[in-house]
Amino acid sequence: MKLDIEKWINRLDPLDNEAKELFSESVICYKIGAYRSAFIMSYLAFKITLKNRIINCSYRPEGFNEGRWQSVIIKELNNEDNWEKHLNDIIVADPKKEGSIAIIFFEQREIAKNEYEYWKNVRNQCAHAKSGIINSSTVECFWNYLQDNLSKFYVLGGKQYLLEELLEYYRYRVVENKNKLTLLIHDIEVVYGENACEFFKEFNVRFENRYRIMVNDENRDFWKEIIYSSHDNIQEGFIKSIMEKEYYFIQFYRIFPDILEKAISFDNKFILDKVSKWLELWEPDYRGGNNTFWDILYKLLKKKPDEVNIDMISRKVDLDIISNVDFDIEQLKLLEGYKVFDKFILNAGSYFFDVTFDGIRINNGYKERKPIEWFKYSTWNKELIAKLSESFERLDVSISNLKKSNFGSWEYERRKIYIDLIKLYWCNIEKVIEDENLTIYNKIYEYIKE
Repeated sequence: MKLDIEKWINRLDPLDNEAKELFSESVICYKIGAYRSAFIMSYLAFKITLKNRIINCSYRPEGFNEGRWQSVIIKELNNEDNWEKHLNDIIVADPKKEGSIAIIFFEQREIAKNEYEYWKNVRNQCAHAKSGIINSSTVECFWNYLQDNLSKFYVLGGKQYLLEELLEYYRYRVVENKNKLTLLIHDIEVVYGENACEFFKEFNVRFENRYRIMVNDENRDFWKEIIYSSHDNIQEGFIKSIMEKEYYFIQFYRIFPDILEKAISFDNKFILDKVSKWLELWEPDYRGGNNTFWDILYKLLKKKPDEVNIDMISRKVDLDIISNVDFDIEQLKLLEGYKVFDKFILNAGSYFFDVTFDGIRINNGYKERKPIEWFKYSTWNKELIAKLSESFERLDVSISNLKKSNFGSWEYERRKIYIDLIKLYWCNIEKVIEDENLTIYNKIYEYIKE
């Protein structure tokens, strides 16, 4: 039966390759009751892992050029007779002293140093047969210490190391062992805990500066490990880090749409404070694409309709937002139920009903045809029909006044658009007129006979 420490080692692979065999021997010794040997082997595996982390570190702390790094730090660590003492000196060195060899920084330095010294003294007890009880609980306590603290022993401290290492892992992720990412995520959880959001905020800035595009199909597996991490603090920390910037959040939403529901669960003001405002400022074929706009709007109306200002959104967003969008039946039913399409026609498309000379002149051509696509989704309510009828009447008056002039081609074109629209949707219009007992039936019916 595997011990918990074995499961931890197998899951995270946190030890240096050189230390793995030693740790395996430690477990064997523990199982047969040789606790002093078990402790010494575990402790040595710990120290070798720390030593090789420093030797293999790809970056240099402030105050260390390559020459000083090699002569002051690496040279003694490669000395078989002196490396362990030198490592101890590095761990307990005071970073405030000039010329210090302190390269591993701790959030709570004194506590970390005292704990490290404690286990060093236990090791000396074992190695030199000094008095003191060394039993199974001693070994188990040290293993607990490893699980809680190994993540903190990195050059510049766990926080800076993890930032550099996660960026480095991403760069070489094609050839890296996936277990390394699992270990890094675990270490971020250990070092940051509930403050993981702060880590990811800094990581996101560094990542974007280097790669520009945050997420796409090519790198989705990398982000998937973070977004769906088994550590709640990692999930919440990362999603909160992208909730503050529309650019980040929408990019990730396109690949991982369920982050919207997660984000709302983390902050119940997220829709009112952020998402609704993002929708109001949405530009067609930008940000996340037209389909993404409708997908988000649909989900918000389904979950939190009272927090979505359809009137404001339909005033500010351009009618091109409907281009190349494929609605499913469920989406259409809900959007029509909230009269979303009608509101866009009447608000964003209000110029379509402006039949003044300037209104037609400014909006002729492609722009005056943009609302037409929307009518196929319209509920054709009485407000919309009355608006169209009113505009038609005013347009006819304008045309009558222009008959003796050389002007009026734009007005005639607008009139033709109106007539074609009424003919195309006459069945919808007729039903509403009859159901609502509207008095404009005869006038509109006259138009379709032309």
